Amino acid sequence: MKNEGFFKTGNVKRKTIVLLVLLVLFFSVVIVTFAQPLARNLFPVKTNSLDWNIKFTKAIQSNIKGYAQSIEPVSYDDSSASFAVQLTGTGDSVTYDFTISNEGKNDAKVDSIYIVPANKEDEAIIFQTSNLKIGEELLAGESKILKVTALFNPDFSGDPHNIEKKATIHVNFVQK
Repeated sequence: MKNEGFFKTGNVKRKTIVLLVLLVLFFSVVIVTFAQPLARNLFPVKTNSLDWNIKFTKAIQSNIKGYAQSIEPVSYDDSSASFAVQLTGTGDSVTYDFTISNEGKNDAKVDSIYIVPANKEDEAIIFQTSNLKIGEELLAGESKILKVTALFNPDFSGDPHNIEKKATIHVNFVQK
């Protein structure tokens, strides 16, 4: 019997090898094409520390009402700010102005604002923030002031004399 066409001796092996090589090349191109976008999401590009540099740069007590007083100096570092107050009754409050500066090269926006400890309904001292909101932008080179007010909770039913509370503020940003 005579071998002809595709089934000639030796041609089957060569054609099978060529077909396998072509399949490997095809799948390699497909993997490389689709793996690059996935790899960028799984392994984000690291930026220079100068590109992302958002921090607290100033903290002052800006307003006192009633018999309220600070019992510790206002303090801050790059990522948080702290204060402690003493309030004696309804109407007492202390407001602090915390300057947050974007000294980096990337624009950012506020992702979250946390005050620790968080407000509870039955506590004598509660906190309110103003002047900086979640979603607000902080452009490169720009500074904004976050106002935090510690006030006497009008719904507090306990003994209102000489109540003290310490708090720490954290503001988280994401790239715009």
